[in-house]
Formats: sequence, C-alpha cells, structure tokens
Amino acid sequence: MPHRLAQLTKVRPLCTASDLPSQMRRVPQTCLDSKSHPLGWQTIQAQVEPYFAQNWKFSSEKAKQGFLAVGFSQAFSQFFPLTVNERVVGTCKMHYLALLIDDQLEKMSLADMLSYRERVVRIAHGEETPDREICIEWMLSDTLRVIRDTDEILGKDLIEAFCTLLRAQTAQERLTIAHLGPYLAAREVDVGRTFYAALIRYGAKLHLSPAELAQTAALESHAFRFMGVLNDIYSWDREWKVYQEDPTDGARPFSAVYILAQETGLSFAACKRLLYSYCRESELLLKQSGEEIRRQNGDALRPEMEMYIKALEYLMSGIEQWSQWTPRYK
Repeated sequence: MPHRLAQLTKVRPLCTASDLPSQMRRVPQTCLDSKSHPLGWQTIQAQVEPYFAQNWKFSSEKAKQGFLAVGFSQAFSQFFPLTVNERVVGTCKMHYLALLIDDQLEKMSLADMLSYRERVVRIAHGEETPDREICIEWMLSDTLRVIRDTDEILGKDLIEAFCTLLRAQTAQERLTIAHLGPYLAAREVDVGRTFYAALIRYGAKLHLSPAELAQTAALESHAFRFMGVLNDIYSWDREWKVYQEDPTDGARPFSAVYILAQETGLSFAACKRLLYSYCRESELLLKQSGEEIRRQNGDALRPEMEMYIKALEYLMSGIEQWSQWTPRYK
C-alpha cells in the first residue's frame, strides 16, 4: 500500500486554457492533478475492446466503428488510473456496459425503458436468468458474476450502485426540474455518483468503513456535480441539435446549460462559460473538503482513504480531458 500511495504524486497537468474551445478560453486553469493507468490505454484497449467488438450486436458496422472510435479505453485509463492490474478487465467491462446501456435507454419509449430497466436490474441481482441470445443480458450477468466472485463485499456494493444508476437514468422526476439547485442535486445521482464511486473502490480494492464513506459524502457530491455539469457543457451542442430535430414529447433538455439559459436569459455560449467557472469552483470545494476530512482525523487518514480522495480527483480531471476530444460529443 505505501508504494501505491507514493504513486499518487506521479501526475501531469491538464491542458492549458489555449487548448479549450474558443468560446471557453477565458476559463481559469484547473487545480486538479491527473494521472493515466500505468498499463497504458492501448494495453487496456487490447484486453477489453475485442470482447465487445465480437459479442455486442451493433446495428451496423458503422455503429461498431463509431463506438470503438469514442475512446472508452483511453477514458478508462484517465478515469480509473488506480485500478489494480488484475481488476482492470472486469472494471473496464462494467464501465463499457454502463455506457452502452445508457445509449440503449436513450432510444426507447418510456414504457420500453421501464420494462428494460427492471429486467436488467433483476439480472444484475441474479434473480433472473439471462437470455444467451441477448448480448446485454449475458454479458452483464457474466461480468457481474466474475466481479462478485473476485470480491464479494465490493462486488455487491457495485451491483447495488449499478442498479441505482439505472433507476436514476429513468426517473421521471427529471422531466419536472426547472431550477439549477434541484437540477444539480438530481444530476450528481443521474451522472453516476454511486456507480462510479463503487467502481473506483472495487477496481482499486479500497475497503472503506461506513464511517469513512459518510465522511466522503460531501467530497463525492462536489466531484459528481462537477462531472454532470462538465458533461452538460461538452454534450450541449449535440443534445440541442437532437432536441430541435425531434421535440416530440414536449420534454425539455435535461441540462444545466438549458436551465441556466432559461433562468438568466443568457445565450447558451454564455451559460457554458459560467458553468465552466462553476466547475473550477467545485474543484476548490473538493480540495477544501479533503483538507477538512484530514483535519477531522488529525491528519492521520488510512492510506485507503487518501487513495479514494485522490481517485475522485483523478476521475474529475480524466472526465475533462476525455470530454475535450471524444467524438461522442461532436
């Protein structure tokens, strides 16, 4: 553990302001550290992506190539750099599956979405047998079985967190949120707070006590509000285009950019700049929360706690780096 903890100091800075899109170049420099997985994203890609390329039933060859071009293995390397080598494949598969399921949900009607959600939840809990002809069912079931067998405690936490994410992504309360405060509270759950936090702990073998997890609650909130808002900033242009092409059900875009524009009368570009400043302030809050946790514990945190705090920081910086170049948001 001391050797792993020492590796936390091996970081590299994020991009400079000049690397940002032109409409955001006045955004202050980040204060977060970043890190990539020591295996390298190419090695991770070679270990995981053939599994999906061979088994996932993409709608077309173009869809398959588009999925592979998004750079999820590079994202994984930047999001979860503290994952121990022997857990990289299982952790990365869950990362991919969560994103693929999210893509499936976006294409469904409400009734189909709810039915699909409950079926997937029951399979995740081992309450129903997966259909071996339906790739998402058997791939999810097989992956979770390996995760459970590898680490019963953290594996169970991850399964529960995955189901929480599914329910958050399909919650109808999202459609009624019109103000930024309630939106941010909902978004930190919808973006995957419980799931990604559990994925970090499983991948890095971080067994935290209930008291330690309670101490990190505020820190997690800052991290995942940052993650949700940053996602909104970079995905907005694509989301707005899709909404304009098919505003069939009258639902408003579920985005901080849209809500802030409605509340202030500012342009979408101006709202993105303001929200980027919010992200930078969230970084400071993350740092302050970490220091407060250390102060409360007499500057004597267990190495696992220090690693978890740093892992959340790496996740935030990784999200920003990946968002700046991924074709997913183009």
